[in-house]
Amino acid sequence: MGRSSRQQAEENRERIVKVASGLFAANGVGAVGIADVMKAAGMTQGGFYKHFESKDALAAEACSFAFAGAARMWRQVAETAQHAGRDAAGAIVTYYLDPKPPEMTCPMVTYAPDAASAPGEHPLNAAYSAGVRDLFDTFCELSGPGSSDASRDHARMQFAAMVGSNMLTRPSRGAGWLTRFRQSIKTNLNPGGQAKADRNTARTVDRARQKPERRS
Repeated sequence: MGRSSRQQAEENRERIVKVASGLFAANGVGAVGIADVMKAAGMTQGGFYKHFESKDALAAEACSFAFAGAARMWRQVAETAQHAGRDAAGAIVTYYLDPKPPEMTCPMVTYAPDAASAPGEHPLNAAYSAGVRDLFDTFCELSGPGSSDASRDHARMQFAAMVGSNMLTRPSRGAGWLTRFRQSIKTNLNPGGQAKADRNTARTVDRARQKPERRS
């Protein structure tokens, strides 16, 4: 019986973290309260403190959970690309910048405002810093940039460009001039992106040529 109770407690804690991670991603940490998380998890608000000392503690754990999930997804994307004979780094860039549901917002975007305003010793700050570093290391590993300083700098440029464009365009609600940032990054950071863009342009031109001219 005791073991069953411990297992249930662990499952409940994991559920709270998973639900909180999705809510924080969709709405922001500050906009989500403990009551919101527990209601979405199907539990009573009073049960929260059996698992966490505070919302800050939950936010830190949800942050780590989100970063771990992002790293796993990047690995899956890279593996699929490699099996298809495509560039892993380019596949990650394209996947990262493609539209996603709000609950799948990048943790670097979700937690940046709260981590930036938190004291240096705050658990969320530590979780965010560790998560960004781990995700960058994952990107370098999967893209195979090499170990030289120049290769590492190139990986930093790629990583910063795709994350920066995501942060710029996310609040824009589809503003055309901002969303072009995403396409520019996809084209320039994905080795196959320019070729794909050229093929799309060629097809558009061909279709235009095939249309019969209107006579007055």
